[in-house]
Amino acid sequence: MAHYLLSAEANFSAAHTLPGVEMCDRLHGHNWRVRLTVRVEEDSLSKTSMGVDFRVIEDIAKSTVADFEHQYLNDLEPFKGYTPSAERLAKVICSRARDRLIAAGQNAAIDQIEVWEMPQYRVVYRP
Repeated sequence: MAHYLLSAEANFSAAHTLPGVEMCDRLHGHNWRVRLTVRVEEDSLSKTSMGVDFRVIEDIAKSTVADFEHQYLNDLEPFKGYTPSAERLAKVICSRARDRLIAAGQNAAIDQIEVWEMPQYRVVYRP
């Protein structure tokens, strides 16, 4: 079925440790980049021919990661019992963004979450 993928990005700076991973087991930080991509079916476009306003997607992306800003991720509740790897971060962001998308009453679904911990390192999570 025909569909559209719409994306917006957010950024935050945070630190973490990855126990058992050489060099990464020491405290270090990243300027994280997150891209939220939602899927809208062709027949779900609004009367203005829009799926979801880009500003709504951007607001969801930013609010999803706002409480990570300048934090030590290992200490945060979403990562209790887990190592805050880029993979785990993408999954947590997906869950949070899904809840916000539903609360915003949007007729869209999360297609994928992309998380960069460095410009050359990226993970893609597709629920």
